[in-house]
Amino acid sequence: MKTLQTFFAKSFSPEFIVFFRIAIGIIVLVHFLSFWSDFDLLYTNHSIIPLELHTAYNTFDVLTIDKILGFLNGYFTENQSILLFKYTYVILCILIISGFFSRISAVFLLILQVSFVKSGSLFFYGADFFTSMSLFYIILFPSSSFFSLQQRLFPKLSRNVQSLTLCKRLIQIHVCIAYFFSGLDKILGFNWWNGESIWKAIHLPNLYKFVALGDYIQNPVFYIIFGWGTIIIELFYPLFINLNKTRKYWLILTISMHVGIILFFNLFFFSAIMIVWNLTSYYFNYYNETKTVPAHSPSVSGI
Repeated sequence: MKTLQTFFAKSFSPEFIVFFRIAIGIIVLVHFLSFWSDFDLLYTNHSIIPLELHTAYNTFDVLTIDKILGFLNGYFTENQSILLFKYTYVILCILIISGFFSRISAVFLLILQVSFVKSGSLFFYGADFFTSMSLFYIILFPSSSFFSLQQRLFPKLSRNVQSLTLCKRLIQIHVCIAYFFSGLDKILGFNWWNGESIWKAIHLPNLYKFVALGDYIQNPVFYIIFGWGTIIIELFYPLFINLNKTRKYWLILTISMHVGIILFFNLFFFSAIMIVWNLTSYYFNYYNETKTVPAHSPSVSGI
């Protein structure tokens, strides 16, 4: 009980919220701009894969992009409706980055993001799920209360009454659960034990990689080591990331794993979001204990 009280009693500086808001806003914006020119061919009635196929297995009715565009088509032309959707998405990202009513902006951006994710179920993957969860946390956290345009223009509206400790602990618990069950899922199968999953990912055809390991390394031991390394990092993440002596090393290992995913598997945005979650949860980790912390203690954020 005392440990639990200590867990929620320590206070945090708001730097992790500022970093999370700005970093997620930039990643979501760049991700959207990356398929700007192909948007019509992926998510509209001109899609190369009919939208009906994407939504054929939906078990309940959701607000999809074709419904939004259908509504807008009552007031604008089809091309104008698509441009309005795209520019609205970009503007909402910029509002989140600048901190101008970012929580309200995140609500509308989440609706738009989910609408085209559900409209392209054959295209989305882990990055899209974590984008949705990240926007939810921007809504949940006092994201406009610190280092924001809203705070400068409307200071009275930006007063924070939420517990930063609760916000910090919530995302820490979330990321620990995510990694643990990801590692548990891998160890329950056999594809990661024998390195098959790593081998398949590296040898995917027509997928550009910064480093084409498959062309140079054929020894199966290499893939087995990387498979087990991934399992160990994820499965033991909740333990070692929360121990003071091992936190720094496990954070470096985890971020290195995601950098490797970028280099070898080409999953830029998924890895970028996961790196942001790790830094938000466990990098900005000095406490504001002015009464108990010695005067010579570091005042900047770090591990």
